[in-house]
Amino acid sequence: MKELFAVFGNPVLHSKSPQIFNPAFADLSINARYIRVRPQTAKDITRLMKAVPITGASITSPYKEDIMHFLDNISVDAQRIGAVNTVVNKNGKLNGYNTDHSGVTESLLEAGVYLANSKCLVLGGGGAAKAAVYGLINYGARVYICNRTFEKAQTIADKFGCELADWDNFNTGIKFNVVVSALLPEAAPPFLKTITFNHLLDASYKKSKVSEISQIKGVHIIPGEKWLIYQAAEALNLFLQINPSIEVMEKDLNKTIKRDNINIVSYPLNRPGQISGENIDLLISSQGLDNVHIRNIINEEIAKAFGSQRDSRSPAF
Repeated sequence: MKELFAVFGNPVLHSKSPQIFNPAFADLSINARYIRVRPQTAKDITRLMKAVPITGASITSPYKEDIMHFLDNISVDAQRIGAVNTVVNKNGKLNGYNTDHSGVTESLLEAGVYLANSKCLVLGGGGAAKAAVYGLINYGARVYICNRTFEKAQTIADKFGCELADWDNFNTGIKFNVVVSALLPEAAPPFLKTITFNHLLDASYKKSKVSEISQIKGVHIIPGEKWLIYQAAEALNLFLQINPSIEVMEKDLNKTIKRDNINIVSYPLNRPGQISGENIDLLISSQGLDNVHIRNIINEEIAKAFGSQRDSRSPAF
């Protein structure tokens, strides 16, 4: 039986993580499979990891903070950032980590950015922004945090001891080496056109306003996929104590699942042996749910991943 790994989120069908991890498993001749899972709650993630069982998990929105309440151990990095994006199931004990900060710093280092004493502006107020600030400060960068909601930025500045920049009254005289954007794709900071910076690392791997403005300015853009790859590489090291090939993890990143060939199953209707033996695009945690509720979840996931058209097929629940 294949060892199981998964990404948990809501929604989660759009996640590219299986395209990153499964090629790495194949390259290293590891008898494992990585799938997407739609849980019901953060606590449900821990139940599923023990019951199925799932050896290692990537945690994405909206569970990165809530899951911390249900883990047996949490790393110093994750505690400091206040979010967990990686969970390792070791002999039934669930251990939480945060690899997002490695995704930021490794992406910038690969691009040739010297971080020590560099001036870095982080845009955003959520978990990704906090991870970026934490990672950059650890490398000796001088970090500024800025968010449309001033109070969120102020909380991060107070927590990590970084500089606070004002979204509505930005000091455009500061020259930055790096801007790290953890904003939604449609967000367009009003000061971005007038400030000077050399590199942009954009957390979004969808087309974003920040990337559009940066491209016009001639800034070197480091795509969000790099952040995704490097945090995943660190997660795989935590899962199996191996250092995967970055090139292998990148090679299938742009492959997409086909709407007409989606394999959706549920647990506990499908048993662990069935789950590990199939190429599954989405596993739904269905305990206590009726078929109508499950169908609504399927339609919601497909709408988020492909558009609003409802799915009329009947995946194996």
